[in-house]
Amino acid sequence: NGIVSVLPDGTLFIRGDTNGDGQINISDPQDTLSYLFLGGRRPACYDAADANDDGRLDVSDPVATLSWLFLGGRALPPPGETEGEDPTPDALGCYYRR
Repeated sequence: NGIVSVLPDGTLFIRGDTNGDGQINISDPQDTLSYLFLGGRRPACYDAADANDDGRLDVSDPVATLSWLFLGGRALPPPGETEGEDPTPDALGCYYRR
């Protein structure tokens, strides 16, 4: 007999920072596209790569990042430009902890 408690992920990340270097720039959507279509390295944090925070990692994520970076598009959902926890529950997570 025992009690099992499931805790939230609690990993800190920056939304859109696919490569985990602490900043959002052109290399992030490039890494996402490489992972999705060329068999590139997997993101260290799928939640960070999920730039539009829809709970899926697909082509709409690098599009959202590029739109925000270069076209004045909508800001990426929290945690935005500073590290934080994911405020929306989904099945995505991170492989690293800070």
